[in-house]
Amino acid sequence: MIVKDESARLPGCLASVAGAVDEIVVVDTGSSDGTPDLARSRGCRVVAWPWRDDFAAARNESLRHATGDWVLVLDADERLSPGADALVRAATKATHVEGLNCQLVSALPPDHPAPTIAAWYCRLFRRRPDHRFEGRVHEQIAPSIVAAGGRIERSAVTIAHLGYAEPSAAKVARNLRLLRRQLEDRPQDAFALFNLGLTLQTKGEWSKAADAFERALAVSTPPLPRDLRAVAWTKLAEGRFARAQWTEAVRAAEKSLAEEPALALARYVLGRALFETGEIERAASTFGELLDRPADALGMTLHRHLPAMGLAVCRLRQRRFNDAVSVLVSSAAADASGESAFHLANAYVGLGRLEEAATSYRAARKAGLQHPDLERRLKLCERLIAAIPEKK
Repeated sequence: MIVKDESARLPGCLASVAGAVDEIVVVDTGSSDGTPDLARSRGCRVVAWPWRDDFAAARNESLRHATGDWVLVLDADERLSPGADALVRAATKATHVEGLNCQLVSALPPDHPAPTIAAWYCRLFRRRPDHRFEGRVHEQIAPSIVAAGGRIERSAVTIAHLGYAEPSAAKVARNLRLLRRQLEDRPQDAFALFNLGLTLQTKGEWSKAADAFERALAVSTPPLPRDLRAVAWTKLAEGRFARAQWTEAVRAAEKSLAEEPALALARYVLGRALFETGEIERAASTFGELLDRPADALGMTLHRHLPAMGLAVCRLRQRRFNDAVSVLVSSAAADASGESAFHLANAYVGLGRLEEAATSYRAARKAGLQHPDLERRLKLCERLIAAIPEKK
């Protein structure tokens, strides 16, 4: 591990690997919160190392102090999933390859369309002199293993990553600086360009992010792996959608799905962009394909209410109010934003079911939905209900 000021998150990480490893090497790059003492108190070997703006160099310093036959690499905001300790030991005994990919499952911010995203990274590998990390940031061990003639296979080991759920502005700025330095040395580094795009998009710099993704996709030697090409096209689709470039968003989403047909987020952006271009039935079909689907190739499943709401809004536009109600009744309760309840109320209005519409509008208001038409429509419903003669 390499750490700095991780006293809050380090105990959880160390507890998760207690049964998996024989030694823990912690390279501390300048903590001021007691992290080194905390690590020592839990049996870690702590190495003080001045930070040099180079994650690969810090990782390689940690390798220099390791003594085991195999190395497992984690960050303080990561945890081995329950039961993975036995999987780590079993995998290293049963394989003849040089490296094992682990599935890294990252929790995403609450406002993201999906709760998690997953990717495969070589985090478990044999300790060899020629196995060394590369890259100032988003460093990788796999290129050196492959260059040395080694093979890497997938394992059953899963690692939970918590850092994306609460993005740090300071870390985003640091990563941006290091990525730019790396690209000064290697301007055709597709992986660095891809991560530059992700970092710029996190900052809301859509135009610059699009340029980075397009440059990454244009690199041919070596090209981005297929799954990352699909993600790059999805991010381009998101950026074009955010700038109301609906047709361009459709094209980018279709490019993503050509690379990875099951990618949930690409299909969701495609549905939204098709709706904006007026292709309502095709948008409805796209949203419908996302209902109750298993996780895609990136381990991603959308929050259930999002494709349901997309489909329902299409049906509202088509004045198919019963269809909209049938979709939203089961999903509105899962939408804490209140937006599904608002659209459900609109469908009830279309059917003349005013009492149910008012109840749903109130639910949307209670959830804190900020919509310019919410209060006006609720008051109109209440006036219409009050004007209905009471039955004797």
